[in-house]
Amino acid sequence: MPPTLFLLGGLIGVSALGLLFVLLGLGFSSTSAEARRLAQYVANPIEDQAARPDPLTYRRAELQGTFGQRLLLPWFRRLGDLLSFLAPNRSLASLRHQLTIAGNPLGLGPREFYGLQLIFIVLSFYLAYTLVAPVLAPHPAAPTTGSALSNSQSATLPPANPQLNLYRFAGAILALLIGTRLPKTWLRGRVRARQQRIRRNLPDALDMLSVCADAGLGFDQALQRVSERWNTPLGKEFARLVEEMTMGLSRSEALRSLADRLNVDELSSFAAVMIQSDQMGVSITQTLRSQAEQMRVERRHRAQEEARKAPLKMLLPMICLILPAMAWLLSAL
Repeated sequence: MPPTLFLLGGLIGVSALGLLFVLLGLGFSSTSAEARRLAQYVANPIEDQAARPDPLTYRRAELQGTFGQRLLLPWFRRLGDLLSFLAPNRSLASLRHQLTIAGNPLGLGPREFYGLQLIFIVLSFYLAYTLVAPVLAPHPAAPTTGSALSNSQSATLPPANPQLNLYRFAGAILALLIGTRLPKTWLRGRVRARQQRIRRNLPDALDMLSVCADAGLGFDQALQRVSERWNTPLGKEFARLVEEMTMGLSRSEALRSLADRLNVDELSSFAAVMIQSDQMGVSITQTLRSQAEQMRVERRHRAQEEARKAPLKMLLPMICLILPAMAWLLSAL
């Protein structure tokens, strides 16, 4: 296929896609303000009418936030709405769960993340095409032995460089791989980082819960006190746990929801032990103290395991970077 026709087809496809996004954006924005206000009124039926903000307060709330939150995120949301119709429900549920574990970074939901992923894919294809286009462009035919070209005509002929063409193809493949995998890799990194922070903060949080329980507070009040003092992911999850119990969920249901939402093994075992102690009538203070001691022992074991892995992780950089540099320095001397 000639590159000109390929470029023309790509421009037509991008234009049609842009027109489709504009039409969908107009359809979504026609009832966005009314739908948001109606949803807030329906979501809070017990709230007093006098306590509800006036339209000016709604307008001020809409104007708050950064440039990305007010302009870019709505477009990502509309773009994700289109992709959500094409994606299966299982993948949407899995993506929503991963975003919840990661703490909804940048305020992204499943729809916004799909829109961001599509933008990266389009940019990676465009970058790959710009790298491969000079290779696919038609070159003038080489002069025969019986014909003679002038100096100006021979100077316009591009030199054949197979090595440069190979580098261009490798760069295009690398751009495609990075552009298509970068959002997922970033999300998995955020999930692992947040789970690691929760895992590290859990023993200290259990110590604080144990101290609050020794001081005479109940389990719910101790959770609320820890959530007020800690501005960490675990503190925010404890605050959400308290809010769920305040809204009417039982303690066991809220703890199960916490364990399912974060998918951390240590937190799941803590929730199971607390549910069992609540059902059997065991003292909350003794349970919290034993759980805190067990979590500290597990954290020490994880630190020792990471310390044993450090020499193996240092081996590859030493072989690839340090030893060749030392060999070159010795040869230079």
